[in-house]
Amino acid sequence: MSFLAVPAPAAPRADAVGKAVAVVLFAIIILQRFGLNLGSYSLSPTLPAVYGLLGVALFQRVLTVSLPRLIVYALCMTVALASTLLNEKETSFTSLLLIVTMYLPFVFAISPASSATQRKAVDLFLDICTCCAVAGIAQFYLQFVIHPRWLFDFTPYLPHAIRGPAGFNTVIPVGTHYKSNGFLFREPSGFSYVMALCLMLEYSARRRVRRLACFALALLLTYSGTGLLALIIGVLMPPSRRTIVRALFLAVVGGLLFVILDPFLNLSFTVGRLGEFDSERSSAYMRYIGPARLLMDTLRTEPWTLWLGHGPGTITHHHANYEFHDPTWAKLIYEYGLVGFTLFTGLFVMILRRSQMPLSLRITLFVAWMIMGGHLLSPEENFLVFTLVGLLPEGEWTPARAPAPVHTLTGQPVLRPREGTS
Repeated sequence: MSFLAVPAPAAPRADAVGKAVAVVLFAIIILQRFGLNLGSYSLSPTLPAVYGLLGVALFQRVLTVSLPRLIVYALCMTVALASTLLNEKETSFTSLLLIVTMYLPFVFAISPASSATQRKAVDLFLDICTCCAVAGIAQFYLQFVIHPRWLFDFTPYLPHAIRGPAGFNTVIPVGTHYKSNGFLFREPSGFSYVMALCLMLEYSARRRVRRLACFALALLLTYSGTGLLALIIGVLMPPSRRTIVRALFLAVVGGLLFVILDPFLNLSFTVGRLGEFDSERSSAYMRYIGPARLLMDTLRTEPWTLWLGHGPGTITHHHANYEFHDPTWAKLIYEYGLVGFTLFTGLFVMILRRSQMPLSLRITLFVAWMIMGGHLLSPEENFLVFTLVGLLPEGEWTPARAPAPVHTLTGQPVLRPREGTS
């Protein structure tokens, strides 16, 4: 892949870029429920944080431009503009502006000389999410002791000017109690997905037992199938003899944990959600079946809609007639046609392809973006992938293990017990 870069100084100040990455991760995880209200749209703090990161990288002279990504991005925007012009009466200019600004950062990366920044980003992400996991576990058990409204949804207490977008299922009951949403996340499903990513990242990079247990318990307390599905994909992909053996082992362990913990955590509720695909009002139906029905009925409304779609923002016009959630694949095909779907998917794949992060993780990130939610215009999902995976042109993702201690007199490594705790 060809990159154009501003020549970096002999010793680029990676600390400034690292701090900017920290701000982005903080915005993605901690500030999800915040936003700058601009009329009918709430601007996520993640968007300006990412552009701030690009500005810092440019100032530090470590910013690069990928020519292939730039070409594909330009083609994506050409299709988006053509679709807007062909469907001028129904399209949303706000949606068009969002997709232009949302995917422009994908064109950029930082130079390989700053590769340590990406490894630090993974470690920082795990550190932040460990705090969220602890908060989610505490939140779940505190509900049996105290009952304030803000414990599961503090959004109504925020001033309207900095309140994030509405319309999320933040407080969801499970019998007599509520699903954990990590206190800071908009929905339990989003919290469960991030916990699944943390489990895979932690296992690949550090394998600290306490953190693995913390992420696993937090995932279970969300009672959400999104994180479990992501975890299953990560375990089974890519298909090989090793992944099959690993999957069988984890299935046995998971079965034992289910038998042991079900009386205390009511895990049968999560398993029972497998039957939701038959219910038109269920989350599973609206995510995976409803969008297909919508496309089958509306894809050929006009001669050009099959190829160039109905235009930005138009999928919401059919909410009254269809029960569906707009996953990326359906929104892309409906609004930008098969041509737009191919180009945008290609751009996202290009971001994932060059990283040395484990393939199972990259496949999970792709499937989540494509299928699991309305992530086409989600700053949190898109820029999490960009920050952890796509920030480097050819980042060598290696476990960021702490170096072995050295004896002060002999200079020889000091043997120590195998790391197993945090």
